[in-house]
Amino acid sequence: MIRSYECPDKMLCRIDDCLKRCRMGRRCLSLPTLRAIAEQRPWDGKPTTTQLLKGTREAYLEIIHDDLVEDPRDQMFRILGTKGHGLVEQYAEAGEISETRLHDEFASGKLDFYDSESKTLYDYKTWGSFKVMKALGIEMVDEGTGEFYKSGAKKGQEKTHKVKKQGKPDMWEAELQLNHYRLFIEATGLSVEQMYIEAIVRDGGTFSATNRGITENVYLIPVKKMPDDEVKDYFKAKSQALLKALDTFTLPPRCSDLENWDGRKCKDYCLVAGHCDYGLKLKEASSSGR
Repeated sequence: MIRSYECPDKMLCRIDDCLKRCRMGRRCLSLPTLRAIAEQRPWDGKPTTTQLLKGTREAYLEIIHDDLVEDPRDQMFRILGTKGHGLVEQYAEAGEISETRLHDEFASGKLDFYDSESKTLYDYKTWGSFKVMKALGIEMVDEGTGEFYKSGAKKGQEKTHKVKKQGKPDMWEAELQLNHYRLFIEATGLSVEQMYIEAIVRDGGTFSATNRGITENVYLIPVKKMPDDEVKDYFKAKSQALLKALDTFTLPPRCSDLENWDGRKCKDYCLVAGHCDYGLKLKEASSSGR
């Protein structure tokens, strides 16, 4: 559990102390925002869908450590997403399921929106343009223009420009998550015929986004239906592995390359990398420039 904030001067401050009084004399964020970031769902003995999408080691370390630290400014996109969910939830009508927690024998999950009339399940995301690009299967490749450099180091070489190509969408996390929610809903007797990610592009309209082929500020991305047994087997195995590790107090194997984004998550985005030998190794290698 996160107990301390990292202040702008890199000093640590217990969250309770921070909320009572700013040790720097001037807050880095407003008090309501700091309170919102401090809210955490306590471990109740049953994993959540999103916990099980993480590497088992990452989820295990987040549960057992009671001294985790975060820079609240790094959590702003999460808070914006949460606020957006709350705002949209106000407009749900009768016959629609919004911000509702459901469960099966292995995990629980909070679905964003289900429209019973169209039998459609939606999940709201606030993603960077790179992740949206991957989810859409967009690939930006160099293509020759037919013109050639007449001087300089590239003399004689053909000039190129970036062209958008359609590749294979990379949505394994979203597909597993929404299909798990689909099974939750279907267990109540309802039917799910369509699933979508409603992805807000948090850097929409910027040069980096358009350079990746992302020209809209929001995308409705279809999610394919997975075989029921494949979804159940995944969450059953991950749930059993996490609960066994907690029961025996045994550190699980390191997260897979898929789960740790080929190490990028360990170096820059994992909250518990400092408690993981593999995460520490990657962080040290990164800081030394190797």
